Amino acid sequence: MPIAFHLDLHPDQLTSWVKNWPQAVVAVNDQGMVKAVSPQFLKLLQRPLDQVVEQPLNRHLSLSPEEMKYLRHPDAHGGLRWVQGELLPLGSTPRTVTLQLITGKSGGGWHHLLLIYSQDQGFHHLQRHAEQIVNSLPQGIILLDSTLQVTEINPAACRMFGVKRDDLCGRGVDRLFSRLKDGEGVDDLKDRIFRREPFRAVPASWLLEGVPQVVTIDYETTVEPEGESFIIITDITRNHLLDLKVRQTDRLAMIGQMAAGTAHEIRNPLTSIRGFLQVIRHTLDERGDLKGQGYAEIMLREIDRINHLLGEFLLMGKPRNVKRRRVEMDRSIRELLPIIQNEAILHNIEVRYLSGLKNVPPVWADPELLKQVILNLCKNGIEAMGEGGLLQLRLSGDEEQLVLEVEDHGPGIPASEKKLIFDPFYTTKENGTGLGLAVSKQIIEDIGGEIQVSSGEIGSIFSMVLPCVQD
Repeated sequence: MPIAFHLDLHPDQLTSWVKNWPQAVVAVNDQGMVKAVSPQFLKLLQRPLDQVVEQPLNRHLSLSPEEMKYLRHPDAHGGLRWVQGELLPLGSTPRTVTLQLITGKSGGGWHHLLLIYSQDQGFHHLQRHAEQIVNSLPQGIILLDSTLQVTEINPAACRMFGVKRDDLCGRGVDRLFSRLKDGEGVDDLKDRIFRREPFRAVPASWLLEGVPQVVTIDYETTVEPEGESFIIITDITRNHLLDLKVRQTDRLAMIGQMAAGTAHEIRNPLTSIRGFLQVIRHTLDERGDLKGQGYAEIMLREIDRINHLLGEFLLMGKPRNVKRRRVEMDRSIRELLPIIQNEAILHNIEVRYLSGLKNVPPVWADPELLKQVILNLCKNGIEAMGEGGLLQLRLSGDEEQLVLEVEDHGPGIPASEKKLIFDPFYTTKENGTGLGLAVSKQIIEDIGGEIQVSSGEIGSIFSMVLPCVQD
């Protein structure tokens, strides 16, 4: 069965792939121009690189008119085929060769890979190299027979689905899809495959050992009714995560613009209002008006709350001048412990600090911003527990990174909310601003680390991972 490939490689990636291929191979676009060659191909031609790349293919390799026409006008799906041709080395007689021609999409246009074999190389040798190419492709490829049994699956597909080749070959494709838990769009794809309905670039996602896998899937069938078919899976997880990161950055930038434009203007009248309220409260105190005093206290409290919210806004919008230097993590934590314990005592909470490291390597961070994040995570843990409980800080790691875990024994975070807790303004607290964790996450990422969270029915653990100083 001819296999159609959607190479989905950036032209620079395709060029790099060809340059590192040990066999004689040349990449050609749909205008018949050479775009990249392997060193072995140059050796056969006995020509330098600049005399081959960006030159017409027919100067160096003669193909039949039919094959040259195919290069310029490939069919709808591309494919794999074997053809004959003549290599035209410099200063030597033409040499008859067998070519393995692979056609597919790359960088928005059609590209062809031509692998060169001498005539003494047999079919099995060609087949072995074809398998090497399929196995080295970044796309996952699954071949199905007429009954939708898996006849072959390449290593990339095995990685994406978390399966072993021998566990799947000879079994129905439904076995593959039944393993995917918490998947989006998977059931619809399975139904379309069972209806043998071809499709291209349909998005889908699932979790593999807790890690999201975001892909697009192509499904094609052969011309024969009820014949063989194949699935091509392209991993776009990295692009998806980058897109999410860009969206989050855009949201933070928008908040920053709002903060810069309005926070100071709001604070100025608030300062005046607070000053007059304090005078009024003093007057009411002298008159013994307890009811009026109570109202004034409430208003002053709410003004302070607005001021706190504006402070969070300014922190989100203010460009942070991150001053990274060597920071002794253990010393920083011990300096903060009295502050954390004073807050915990008010809520009848015990604080424990555990360090299993004898020689704690320094981290590369901004000490003041780092302290801010640690205090915020501890404050969140204390507030999550309410009254009574245990707050534990654990320091671990190695020469490359340190991990500080802040664990509380609160009610835990529902799975539906874990993805949202770092979003600006998302909060479950009655008086929360929803900016604390968003600010903390941004600070740690600016430093070069990351924050992770795990939670069950009882308790949550926020893990702060920081890079160590590399001497």
